[in-house]
Amino acid sequence: MTANQMLRLMNRTPFEPMEIHLNNGTKIKMENPYQIATAPNSATCAVYPDDDELMRIVAFRNVAEVITARGAEN
Repeated sequence: MTANQMLRLMNRTPFEPMEIHLNNGTKIKMENPYQIATAPNSATCAVYPDDDELMRIVAFRNVAEVITARGAEN
């Protein structure tokens, strides 16, 4: 996964909820595009999973796959 790939997923119209799977087995559900922040060619993204959870910084090298209604992206 790269920042540019994540930006494409975030900017799909309409946005599709996604589940980010990390190499350590963690799964992060994203229901809205504003729950993710990154920049082109960045090594990381900030994710805000739920109102109750703290922000996480995720390194793209640790993303195993992203699942959407259209399928997985690596």
